[in-house]
Amino acid sequence: MVAMSAGPEPVESGFPGGLRAPLAVVGAALALLVAWCMIQLPAAGAGGGASAVAQSQELLVNDLARATADSIGDVAGDLSTASALYTVHPDPTPAGTLAAITRGTPQALGLALVQRSSGTLLAGTGEPVPVESLPNKDLDRITVTLVRDQSGATVVLTAAPLTGTDWLVLVTTGLKIPATTLSGQPAEALLLTTFDGQVVKSRGEFDPQYQPLVTAASTNATGGVGSLVGDAGKGPVVDGARTTPIAVYAPILTGDPARPLGLNLVLVGSAPAQAAARTPVETAWMTAILAAAVLAALMLLGFGFVLPLRRLRAEALGGRRRRSYRLREAAVVSATLRNEIVQVRRGRISARTFVVAAVAPLLVCSAVVGVVAATTVPTAPDLVVQGERGLAEVTAGALRDQLSASLSDLRTFATRATDDVRSLKPALVNLIAQNKRYRSVYVTDADGTVQVDAGRTPLRTVERPPAGSGLHQQNTAGRIPVLYANTPLPDHTHVLIGELDVTKLSSILRRSAGNGKLVDSGLRTLASADGYRAFDPLTDQALKQSVTDALGGVGRPGTDQIDGQWYVVAAATVTGSPSTDPLRWTVVLQQPLTTLPLPDNVVRRYALFAALAVGAAGLLLLGWYHSCFVRPLRRLADAAARVHQGDLKTVIYPERLNEIGTLSQCLDKVRRQRTATPAPVPLLV
Repeated sequence: MVAMSAGPEPVESGFPGGLRAPLAVVGAALALLVAWCMIQLPAAGAGGGASAVAQSQELLVNDLARATADSIGDVAGDLSTASALYTVHPDPTPAGTLAAITRGTPQALGLALVQRSSGTLLAGTGEPVPVESLPNKDLDRITVTLVRDQSGATVVLTAAPLTGTDWLVLVTTGLKIPATTLSGQPAEALLLTTFDGQVVKSRGEFDPQYQPLVTAASTNATGGVGSLVGDAGKGPVVDGARTTPIAVYAPILTGDPARPLGLNLVLVGSAPAQAAARTPVETAWMTAILAAAVLAALMLLGFGFVLPLRRLRAEALGGRRRRSYRLREAAVVSATLRNEIVQVRRGRISARTFVVAAVAPLLVCSAVVGVVAATTVPTAPDLVVQGERGLAEVTAGALRDQLSASLSDLRTFATRATDDVRSLKPALVNLIAQNKRYRSVYVTDADGTVQVDAGRTPLRTVERPPAGSGLHQQNTAGRIPVLYANTPLPDHTHVLIGELDVTKLSSILRRSAGNGKLVDSGLRTLASADGYRAFDPLTDQALKQSVTDALGGVGRPGTDQIDGQWYVVAAATVTGSPSTDPLRWTVVLQQPLTTLPLPDNVVRRYALFAALAVGAAGLLLLGWYHSCFVRPLRRLADAAARVHQGDLKTVIYPERLNEIGTLSQCLDKVRRQRTATPAPVPLLV
């Protein structure tokens, strides 16, 4: 029996409502994904070498640039404090005023006092200050600019108006590159450059042939931190092999908000021209697995689900060829259309089970590739591991500079303090406003009782202050570490104390990637880049050993497993200054291997993306076919079974205008054809 042997063919909406639409759309997307994997994965796995080494140094150079900016900003803070102290005990003469400010700015090369309104030089000391380099001298705030002195050298010119006067203080200071280890691999020199590539200061020597790379890096630094790689094999010979020149750059930003000063920090060096690709998943095998899973799923859906239903539709619309179907629902509908008994055969499968089984290769492939990529540990080259040690040293150096500067601030402040400690209140307020490293600054008597303070409520327990001046840690337990600097005032009966803000110390640790901690000699946490509880002891043996080695002077960076994840671990002591050496504090950094700029991590991320994309495509196929075709087909099969059992009254409506909807209309026509119609009543003539 043919259901639709005559009459118009039922209307179908076509794409994207047809049976072939999900297969075409998702299949095309999966084909593009496989092609992308074939192109991108081998390229990512073959990358690395000089590029990976250069990228691994970007955090180090950025940290060095920030440390350079901090040293420049400290001059502005010192000058502001000296100016505030001047208001406590002003000197009417320009020479006396300049002498007082000179004591508060020990790092100055030269100082000058000029008239703001006229620009007339009133007094000067030290090296000549290029007053003419500051055309506008009517300033109302501290400014920092780059100028050239009489010798042609580039210096920093800091200008500050003197409160209550018409005078302007000008201070020149030299440029300083923070100390860090230059091992020659990869770093050869650290340069301070202008945006046009002119080198104004350097540490280390570099080959003149690197100058075009330095110029390009200086120009690119206007956009932020980055790196450049020169021509492969054009660098010096190291261990019998040619290397590739690299340049890593970062702009120096000062002020709040941060603004470009006009200087960049550029690291130039060399790196291996070629590096063996180390990938967590073999790219060829992974691409083959993805392609096989995609092909299997599409073939199963196309030949096992779409094609049988298309043939059933053709049969319902008048096809003469009789077919058998393995899909249970298709067999029921076909038998009902032909008014045959549904035969129970082994080997038939429901449409829902078949679609799930057809999509299973995609889901299994997604899970396998994702798990392998997520759990495989990448291998970090030695140059990258050594770069983590450099980062730890720079972070420790930045903390050391902040701690030393805090003590220097207080000592400078004390030189201008008067016997009337109450009169120091405005100067203390200015000191804490200009130096964010303090949480509170106050003056105590000999017994430690606070006489005058600025900032937040002191945390320090009232006790007799330590003799002399220095940096101290008062507690080893409690809610917040109490870290402070102290120095006696000239009257020898009062002590100036500045409590350090742990949040500020933590912000320095946050410059580094991963999790950085500052620990004391008892391996207790004082500050951390991430959330922490004060004085939490280091519990992992790898971290403890790294800190112990650093305190012993033999810090060795390496890779270790911590809480189930692999990290690069490095430590450096906060030493190099007489004020910080007695503290025996240490910075320890731990950076996950999976966050390092390595080719294998790029492949790992690509593999995870491919796994997620394949899994999402599989779920999309499953949901699309199940909601639009499998569920309507199951309801149609139930309706066909009722028709076969004699239910000829229930109308069968098409749910969608697609192939399943066409089958519904054909089945409803069969129902109407089988409905008994009464004989016509004869007409009376």
